[in-house]
Amino acid sequence: MSIKTRLIGGTSALVLAGSMIAFAAPAAHAAVLSVGGCTNLLALGTAKSTVVGQGITDKDNQDGSVSSKGVDPNTNKGTSLGACGFNGGLSTPDAGKPPVKGYSGIKTVAKWGTKLFSPETDCNTTDGTSGPNPTDNTEWPLNGTLSLTFTDLTAASKAQALTAQIVVDGFTDGDPSTPLVQDTSDVVSFHGIVIKGVAAGADVTGETEFDPTVKDKTVTTGATAGPFGNAYFGYAFDVAAAVGCTDDASVNPANITAFNNGSVSNASQILGLPVSGINFTIGS
Repeated sequence: MSIKTRLIGGTSALVLAGSMIAFAAPAAHAAVLSVGGCTNLLALGTAKSTVVGQGITDKDNQDGSVSSKGVDPNTNKGTSLGACGFNGGLSTPDAGKPPVKGYSGIKTVAKWGTKLFSPETDCNTTDGTSGPNPTDNTEWPLNGTLSLTFTDLTAASKAQALTAQIVVDGFTDGDPSTPLVQDTSDVVSFHGIVIKGVAAGADVTGETEFDPTVKDKTVTTGATAGPFGNAYFGYAFDVAAAVGCTDDASVNPANITAFNNGSVSNASQILGLPVSGINFTIGS
């Protein structure tokens, strides 16, 4: 077969494939539609690195692994982890095999959590392209999985669940009204895509608090929103570590090995900044 024949055949196949894709998918730049979301969740997290005894620090050239597990915000060892809502009128797939479209309603969360890794990461807000020390471009965003499992079941009597691949974008601006200054924040944003289960193919965007904690047996109440809210049963906030992320490691070193994630009352627990939670959308 000549190159010309192969080109013509290839072009015809591309035209056919293109028309099939156009038929199967929404038009480019379609309006963004809300699929659903989750708020008022709480997870207890741990952080570690290949440097023994260290987690997320404000030092360069260090890897980091973080994981979190959802808990009942109000009751110690409770089972009310929160809920997610999925909008009706869409063809949102469930986690069945094959998927059933139209998954909607308020869904009770049975468990949720994250597992993320970066070959080089830190919490130092003074470096990088958006900080006053823009020379450090070697950091890599934390990335990995966000998982949610619900109490309702598929047609095969298996738990409805989803897995999303997410990337952490970094700390939000603590005060958007001053756009020329990156104000202190304890909220991080993330984005990604649902790769399995409920709402597979939907975009994921969101925000979560990142508030360092230390064990404290004197704390006997549940989580409350900030400013300077209560951390959780058996934990207190490590404010010194949080402050350490806002300056150079030589001034106030930070070593975060435990933290709170989530969106309790839609606000971060230390600074009380707005937290949007987890949002699912389609369209662009």
